[in-house]
Amino acid sequence: MSFDIIFYFSLSILSVLFGIFYFVYPRLSSISFLVLGMMIPTSNQFMDFTSLSGVYFYDYFFFTLILYYIIRIIIKKNFLKSNFLNFILIVTFFISYLIFFILSSGTFDKYLLRDFRPFLTLLYGFICIDLLRNNNIKLAKIINVLIIVFIFKLLFFLFFLQGFSFSDLYYQDNLFRYFDATTFIAALFLIVIIFKRNSFSNVVSNYKITFVIILAILIVLISNLRVLIFALIFSYLIVNKGFFRKLIPAFIFIFLFIFYSYFMQIERVTSAYSVNDILIQFGIRFYPALEKISLMNWHQYIYGLGFGTYFDIPWFEYRGLDGKLNTIDSTYLTFFAKYGIFSIILIFMFFRVLLSNINDISLKKAILFFYLILFVTMSILYQSGAVLHILFLNILMISINHEDITHSISINS
Repeated sequence: MSFDIIFYFSLSILSVLFGIFYFVYPRLSSISFLVLGMMIPTSNQFMDFTSLSGVYFYDYFFFTLILYYIIRIIIKKNFLKSNFLNFILIVTFFISYLIFFILSSGTFDKYLLRDFRPFLTLLYGFICIDLLRNNNIKLAKIINVLIIVFIFKLLFFLFFLQGFSFSDLYYQDNLFRYFDATTFIAALFLIVIIFKRNSFSNVVSNYKITFVIILAILIVLISNLRVLIFALIFSYLIVNKGFFRKLIPAFIFIFLFIFYSYFMQIERVTSAYSVNDILIQFGIRFYPALEKISLMNWHQYIYGLGFGTYFDIPWFEYRGLDGKLNTIDSTYLTFFAKYGIFSIILIFMFFRVLLSNINDISLKKAILFFYLILFVTMSILYQSGAVLHILFLNILMISINHEDITHSISINS
């Protein structure tokens, strides 16, 4: 048995154990699993270690949680409560397109199964949020977790940069950049800290907060994701007050990104000097979906081409990969080709689950803008670590809300 299979099954068994552990110690189980999910490289380079036939190691944790959720419903005789509408929307959408797939004599293959991933992510998210509402995790503990994980990721990147050799030429040529679920978690933390700095200051020192911010910025920079940098800066500048006061930090962030790109000689950044160059890059990325959409009938613009729709990616051939892919680098185009105008429902459900524990309107808008920009060049809901974005943000916001209430009571008492 190969090492990658052994590693996958080891992670899967650990995920099941964390799921079973949730029956007894839900808080410890939740934070332990989050640490595992953040530390394990969930990027495409390491897919052989983290998934098997489209089933990720963390799926077993959520399968166990679903079992716990069903048992809880039976015992309490409380059918879904506040999540009733969420489940109805998800299940109705999924079953409708599955029936449509069967009636149109679709082929039951890996392309069909891959299209289940966004629905699983949303289902996991809603179940976790329902279970975590009363399982407050101390904010100070979350900060400690972030420090440990961010340092681990930076050390992993240095080792990755110096010691890895990939058979896939693309990954070998792009050793200078690394991103996975932790990258987006770092970005989410940077957005939250803008609006909730006082909540953090109530439980940890400002030196510690500054240290985590620096680590998070480094995590974002080594990803070398232009859209991530732009989304962060846009969210930072556009939502909160003091636009001009925030220009200097924004320019410093941009300078660091450009400096890193030139230092590492990253051609995809350094060669894109003009708007025309950037538009050409966009055109290449979007062409497979635009070609598919151009062949759709007018009524398919309403409901899309359905489950199992794939896009031909000819430039995958030199990497020895399957040239048929379920997604392209855009949530909007991927979903529109598959679900037409109805894809708005999936995007709405994603934000419903992601933002469910955020009370601050400005923070909600910042994260909304952040993901709306990411959706332009990333298929977020198909990414292996997307569910960890949801899990982290909601654990963090539940903890912040609890700290705010506790601090308010202590001041008024």
